[in-house]
Amino acid sequence: MNRRRQIGILSVGTLLVFALVYISREQGAANGFPLLLLPLVLLAGFWLGLRGSLAVTVASAALIAAAHELGWLPGPLATLYMLTSALVFGLTVIFIQAYEAWMKLEAEARVPQEATLLRVERKARLIRGQIEDSEFQLKTLTQLYDAAKKIMGILDLNTLLDEARTLVGKTLFHHFGAQAEADTTVGFYLPEEESGVFRRFASQGHEISDEGLPEQLPPENIRIWLGEAFGPLRIRDSRRDSRLKPWFSDAAVSVLIIPLVMHEILIGLMVITSSRENAFTAAEFNQAAVLGKQVVFALRKALLYRKVQTLSITDNLTGLYVHRHFQDRLREELHRAERYRHFLSLVLIDLDHFKLVNDNHGHPTGDAVLTELAARVQRVVPATALVARYGGEEFAVILPNAAKARALQIAGVIHEVVKATPMLVAGVSLHITLSAGVSTYPEDALTQETLITTADTALYEAKRSGRDLVVGFTRHIKEKNI
Repeated sequence: MNRRRQIGILSVGTLLVFALVYISREQGAANGFPLLLLPLVLLAGFWLGLRGSLAVTVASAALIAAAHELGWLPGPLATLYMLTSALVFGLTVIFIQAYEAWMKLEAEARVPQEATLLRVERKARLIRGQIEDSEFQLKTLTQLYDAAKKIMGILDLNTLLDEARTLVGKTLFHHFGAQAEADTTVGFYLPEEESGVFRRFASQGHEISDEGLPEQLPPENIRIWLGEAFGPLRIRDSRRDSRLKPWFSDAAVSVLIIPLVMHEILIGLMVITSSRENAFTAAEFNQAAVLGKQVVFALRKALLYRKVQTLSITDNLTGLYVHRHFQDRLREELHRAERYRHFLSLVLIDLDHFKLVNDNHGHPTGDAVLTELAARVQRVVPATALVARYGGEEFAVILPNAAKARALQIAGVIHEVVKATPMLVAGVSLHITLSAGVSTYPEDALTQETLITTADTALYEAKRSGRDLVVGFTRHIKEKNI
């Protein structure tokens, strides 16, 4: 209740008592009614404090004096009422002072208790935060352990790196949301045996992209970035740090480079970038380093398995994959393209008039031509492509995630590289040309068999049209060959 209302109630009460005294006087019984002023003194002390009680006491004395002057109260009785009002006021003062002293003691007693409670609450919040951090770390370690168990059982290098990319996404980006994942890239780089250049082992279609990352990283730059001890690198804003230029684009603002080291030998790199500044916290940087240690054991195992498999699935002459492995990989890539709704293109290549090379220069020369052709094709195709010896002088190139236009462009580059420079074999300069047919899933075919058939049909059309051509499969070619 506000102070104005309290004063109003006391004023109305005082006037009401005075009115009752007047009415009672008219009826001849006014002597006892001034005693009603005494509760008002007490209420004033309770509501308004000492000043309010004093004001009501003075007002009461004035009313009693006025009643005496008007002849409503005899003198002795008026004096008694005034003394009683003063006594009640004195008792009110004592009561208020005692009450305030008691409240002060209570407040002083509560201060240490409240301070103690605040300290306890702060400590409880600290402990709760530590528990939550421990739970998060335990959850993260559990995820890493489960993921490590899963990837350790994967021997296929493509599948392993895809699963590792998924693991990075779940571990580092689970709290970023879809928008953050859209501007985040994760790539793996493996060294070439001959040059030592680290080439990007491109994604096979998982959610987190590796587009925009450089195709290769030279070993001398890597040694500068990571140092002799191959320590992980964290760059918060590449726009203010020139170490990564010119290899990384301006879109790679925040960069993590995690070395994959086994027995002090660098066997790969895990590169994570984001277009946002300071995208990766120190905790995430440490988690990425731990992930790298988990991946490296599985990677080493997969590389050894791949080396053993390569000995059994590669052609002794050209070093390309054999026909059986080509069929297996084409089946896998087609399944992946169906799952992630990506394109998949197939290029079939046949050397023009190769029989004349064998007849005129001998089979050793023909073998040397095939070896040189394989080397030229491997130099110009993307890192994700698979090149195989399809049979005799025929070659096949699988191009994952390549639409028809891109596949025709790559096939055109192969055609020009072979045609533009003569092959110097056993002291003989040979001008070699080739014909190629291109087919694409799902534009031209939906199954493995029809993809091969349509590419072969396009190759036949190139030969029928005079050879030394690259032809893409179309409905028109199909109708013409029916």
